[in-house]
Amino acid sequence: MRSPLLLLTVPALCWAQGPVISVDRPHHDFGRIDGDSRVTHRFRISNRGGANLNISRLNPSCGCTSTVIGQWTLKPGESTEVEAAFNPAGFRGTVRKSIQVVSDDPANPNLTLTFEAEIVREITPSQDSVFFQGVRRTGTTKHAVKLTSGTGRPVRVTRIDAPGAKYLSFGIRPEGGNVWVDIALDGAALPAHQMVGTDAVAIQTDNPRAPLLNVTVQWEAYQALTATPPRVAIAEAPGREHRQKILVANADRKPFRILSARATSSLLRVEGLGGGASDRHELTIVMDARAKAGLYNERITLTTDSPDQREFELRVAASLR
Repeated sequence: MRSPLLLLTVPALCWAQGPVISVDRPHHDFGRIDGDSRVTHRFRISNRGGANLNISRLNPSCGCTSTVIGQWTLKPGESTEVEAAFNPAGFRGTVRKSIQVVSDDPANPNLTLTFEAEIVREITPSQDSVFFQGVRRTGTTKHAVKLTSGTGRPVRVTRIDAPGAKYLSFGIRPEGGNVWVDIALDGAALPAHQMVGTDAVAIQTDNPRAPLLNVTVQWEAYQALTATPPRVAIAEAPGREHRQKILVANADRKPFRILSARATSSLLRVEGLGGGASDRHELTIVMDARAKAGLYNERITLTTDSPDQREFELRVAASLR
């Protein structure tokens, strides 16, 4: 009869002779680092078992971390280094990340390495993007962005530019060692034909480590005019004239006149223009009998005297079969 003790100890002896992964220090603290500086750390990995250790993968928890390993197979007693490079761009405050080391250690097939850092930027904007929604073309809308020093050095703005955006203006208000940048959007100066836009604002400072800060301004003009139906759709046979009525109204019930209309196709025309001021106008969209079979996606731009919306665009879709 075999001894029960022998049956229990045999698996234990086999286990001890397999690969055993270990790490000197599984966690590293980078401390305070600059938000524009890439940092690296090397973790020392060892095989304390009795058989070769095969490392198959390194899985960082974030695309901000890249890894390099010295060797993938470690003989018993051998060591190697896993280098972790962390790019803090886009991060703020305390950040914690991990790296999973996958190996054939039966007891610990997924070893986890971790690191942390406190991201300190020379100058941090309170926001990278500013949104102006429902901008009236009869007034000015304002928004403020705070530039905060992360190092104690006072923030000094030397210049602010927004190329091509003549409707944007800027003001600077110091507050201790920080600065408020006031962004004003003049609705009356917006392009008449444009309802949405995106502009890049470049803020220059006297800090050599943060000489240029970029803030994106996005805006959407107030839609004063509406159309019912919102889109002209024609699905008829070719070879004859097609007509469809449409109502253009002012959402605030303010009287306006439609001065002219221009279409992207000579096959389209608008009837009902030239009336007096009213808060709503009934127009007729006409597609000429010359239009051949096919699909049409066209636009009609109406010019108005409404101070809130000088131009209004109608979409025309036609399927002639």
